[in-house]
Order: sequence, then C-alpha cells, then structure tokens
Amino acid sequence: MKTTENISLAGYAFTIETDAYEELEAYLNEIHEAFAADASAEEITADIEARVAELMKEKYISGMVVDIDMVREIKRRIGDPKMLANEDAEAVEMPEQAEPQKENEKKKHHDYWKSRRLFRNMDERVLGGVCSGLGTYFGIDKVLFRILFLIFFFLGFIGFDDGPYFGFSVLGYICLWIAMPAARTAEQKREMKGKPMNLKSYKEKDFDFGKEAREVAQSPAGQTVKRAGGVFLGIILLVVGLTGLLGSIIIPAMPSLMNELLTEFTPIDPSEEMLIDIMTFKTFWYLVFVLCCIMFVWFIYNGVMMLFDLKYPSWRPGMVLFIAWLMSIFAIFAWFIKTAAFDFPTLLMHFIH
Repeated sequence: MKTTENISLAGYAFTIETDAYEELEAYLNEIHEAFAADASAEEITADIEARVAELMKEKYISGMVVDIDMVREIKRRIGDPKMLANEDAEAVEMPEQAEPQKENEKKKHHDYWKSRRLFRNMDERVLGGVCSGLGTYFGIDKVLFRILFLIFFFLGFIGFDDGPYFGFSVLGYICLWIAMPAARTAEQKREMKGKPMNLKSYKEKDFDFGKEAREVAQSPAGQTVKRAGGVFLGIILLVVGLTGLLGSIIIPAMPSLMNELLTEFTPIDPSEEMLIDIMTFKTFWYLVFVLCCIMFVWFIYNGVMMLFDLKYPSWRPGMVLFIAWLMSIFAIFAWFIKTAAFDFPTLLMHFIH
C-alpha cells in the first residue's frame, strides 16, 4: 500500500503517489536551479511546469493516481534541465565574444528568426488570432495588421470595373486562419515568440472546425456579434409576439364574423357543409385562440430574454410553453376528429353515390 498526495500543477489537480511526488518535486527544483541565472527564469520555469502538467493530463484519467513510472516518462520526454538551460544560454549573446558587434547582431537576428514559428496568437485575438499572430511573428504591432485588413476590406467595396472585391480580403483571412496553427500549449507559445524548448511536441496537425468555431464564439469579436445578434433577434421576437398577441384578440369574434360571411353560401355536398359548421363553431376558434396566445407569449418570453441577455431559469419556462403549444395542437386535431366522426356516415354515403 502506498500513500498519496493531492497537488495542483499549472491549474490542474492531480492525485500522485508519495514517491512519485518526491521525484517530481526534485525535478522541478532542478529546473528552477538550472534557469536561476536567466533573466526570464520565472517565465521559462512556468512554461516548463505547464508542459509537465499538460503531459501528465494527457495520460491522467479521473480517479487514477499518478505513479512514479508516469513521472519518469515525463522527465524523459522533457529532458535534462541542465541541458535545456545550456541550450537556452547558447542563444544568448555573451559580452566576451570576440566577433565584431555587427556580426554578433546579425547572428542573433538570424537565430531569432530561425527559431520563431508562425502561429495564431490566441491570447491576444479579436477573432481568429491571425493578425495578432502575424504581428508577433514579424515583431510589428498587431493593430497595424488589423488596420490593413480593414482597409483592404473596405477598398474592396469600390467597384472599379467589374464589381466589388471585398471577398478577396475575407478569403485571404480565412486561408491564413486555416494554414496557421493556433498557439495553445506553453511550448507553442514559446515557439511563436522565438523561444522554443527542446521538447517533443504534440502539435495539432489538422484544422479542427468544431474547435475553431467554439473559439470564434468565445473571442471578443464573436461575443460582440453574438450580443448584437441577440439584441436584434430579441427585438424581432418581441415585436412579432406583441403584434400577434394583440391580433389574437379578434379570434373569439371569428365565429360570428364567419357566420355573417357564409350566410349566403349554399353548400353543395356534405364535406362543404361540415367545413362551414367547423368555421362557425365557437369551440374551434377558442382552441385556435389558445394556440396563438401560447405561441406569441413564447415569442415575447424569448425576445425579452435575448434582448436583455438574461439567464434562462432552470425549470425552462420556454420549454413549458412549447409543450403547452403542442398540446393545444393535439386538442384541435382531437376536436376536429370528434366533430367529423358525427358526419362520417353522411360523407361516406355521399362518396359512394
């Protein structure tokens, strides 16, 4: 029997065996010591810890316990901390280097661009992270790329000879969106900034449309569009609901109105006679009145909820209204079948003859 510990690493909670915990703690201490002299030691060690947590989460299943074999596999995949620190230090310019300052700057610039990769910057995105990723890669303010995309977009509305070309800028953005991978893991974010770690990566090779759609919906632009769309749709639902509810007031008067309209109409067969009876029957119109009222109250309810961005109650009144609306439809059909049953022999004899 082994004792266990509950730990939190980079925001993830794990249950780990004591001996595995001691080895993991010693390894993380080695990482801190190896990068202690680095100016960005805190950022580097936080990234490595996040990578350790990601690898652990990759194999961790809810309810299981992290053992020492899992910890040693993670250590093997990440590598020796001292080696990582030495390789990171090799890219830093040393003051006692003998080469001229100009050559030194050129080599540093070359190494910087060689190590940097093009990713979509998901931490500073407005929509898909394309402009912020381009800005990070080229070392230019991301706002400039956003302005350029907007300029090309609005210039596209100028017809020139053959018509507007705004679709080209949109198509270009979508192509970059698909071609540029998203920087989601700590390692990918370091590679995007030109600070790669010598770790075995598990980058996503395929474009996951479902994940991209969810991320767009959660982006600032997506939230703005969602809110504006909710307000617009809420206003439409509210107007339709109120107009329909006011219009439903005339439904109870329909039997007398239909009776006046059909007084001079003479039915020529039993089916027309049955239809006239239904159209002048008060029960039918009362059922239609209930059906319409429930429907328009549902419109008003959802319009108010969307317009003011309110949270739906747990008992789902919208679903209750929908069920009541379905029941009113069934009630109309049941009444119609019951009414038609009385005239069925007459109708049958009419069609036989």
